[in-house]
Amino acid sequence: MRLPRRVPWASLAELDQVCAAIYGDENDVDAKIFAINRIAAWKAVTALPHAVESTLAFLVVIIEDTKQGATPPILLRHSYAAAVIRLVNGLVDPLQVGTYARSISAIAQQLGLPNWLVELRHAATHEDLPSLSLLQEAARQSMSWLLHNYYLPILNPVSTRLTTSAPPLRPLAPMLKFYKNTMKSITRDVSLMSQLKPKIVGILRDLERWIAECRVTANVAVGEVGWYAGQTDGADTDAKETWALERFCDGLAEKGMLVPLSKKKRQLAGEDLLPNKSSVAFWDPLLQHVQTIHVDFPYVLCRRLVSTLLTANTSPEAPTTDASYDMFLASWVIWTIETWQDTSSVYLDLKWETVVHLMKGLGCESPLASRNRSAISALLKNLTSGQEELESVTSLLLRPNTQLSGPEWNPSDLHVMEERNKLLQLTMLEPLSNSKQSNSSPQESSQDIAIPGCL
Repeated sequence: MRLPRRVPWASLAELDQVCAAIYGDENDVDAKIFAINRIAAWKAVTALPHAVESTLAFLVVIIEDTKQGATPPILLRHSYAAAVIRLVNGLVDPLQVGTYARSISAIAQQLGLPNWLVELRHAATHEDLPSLSLLQEAARQSMSWLLHNYYLPILNPVSTRLTTSAPPLRPLAPMLKFYKNTMKSITRDVSLMSQLKPKIVGILRDLERWIAECRVTANVAVGEVGWYAGQTDGADTDAKETWALERFCDGLAEKGMLVPLSKKKRQLAGEDLLPNKSSVAFWDPLLQHVQTIHVDFPYVLCRRLVSTLLTANTSPEAPTTDASYDMFLASWVIWTIETWQDTSSVYLDLKWETVVHLMKGLGCESPLASRNRSAISALLKNLTSGQEELESVTSLLLRPNTQLSGPEWNPSDLHVMEERNKLLQLTMLEPLSNSKQSNSSPQESSQDIAIPGCL
């Protein structure tokens, strides 16, 4: 559950009043001065969100710019440039969440920030100071961007969510295929390891950047684009990272990734239900690398792979004969648990959590496709082996539905039920008829009363 965040305004009506003063009339200087004073009062009480802080910086320099000849142009240029730099840096820096830094333009593109503002920020920081007219236009566009991406979503969140969509992610499959092909070359010829090692490092960095981009997408999807820098709670951060790791695990579960495309290459390693050595050699470096950076990766991977196995294919067009894919996917669940179960105290319950997720999916109200039954049965039996209580529950869950069903319905049963219903109604009416016999003695009447259910 997301915890409430402290905001400077007492109500949305107060924020709406300030927003109307800022954006109502471009030439109304008094309204903008009112907005500056109100925001300054907020700042004296509590820390301002980055969007409001940037709005205050732009408003101050805009008011100074309206004073014809009172402020030197060079001072205006520096003030405009500082406001643009603070806006861009304050948006981008909180979203540099990956181990490897990403370009500012890439993050700005995900946020929908105009790319030329990023270039202007770079020029104002490292090159000649841009002209006053260019900086004035940058201020106008920045204020417009803040209106549509911060103030309007807060003042009218329902309509904004209906019209706002998360930015699309880069395709993950080409990067995973490139990694797999490179690892194939290394496993076939170990002498190429030193030559191809920089390429592997580059692929791992690119994949880590992809996960970081997913986290930015999660921020945009929930309407947060770094406004609350320094105020985010751990629950929200973990939820966004988990969402990004789930998208990554879904890419790994596609055919041709963890599970080879060729059915001949899906042979398991003996009776332990583990992936074959060649598949482990391909993917172990990548999985170990991701787990080093994201400690929750093994748990997310097991959960997503199990969810894929539990998905019921009820559509007539869905494939129903690719049992080798399910079995090989189940083998990766076992490999993940055996690899990281005892490496850290965090994963002492990794096997237990996987078993619980499996048993919930095998509930009586969850229809499973027939093709999933063998893989899930083998996986659940492997994880519960040696534990008597869990083995009894497993045998109950995996019992065929025919053993749990009652006797078949016979149309004549309805007639029998109707006869029994009539008999019960007559039995209940007998005490009432006996009580009307006034001539009988109390002893006789009490003896004649038929009590339902008694002989």
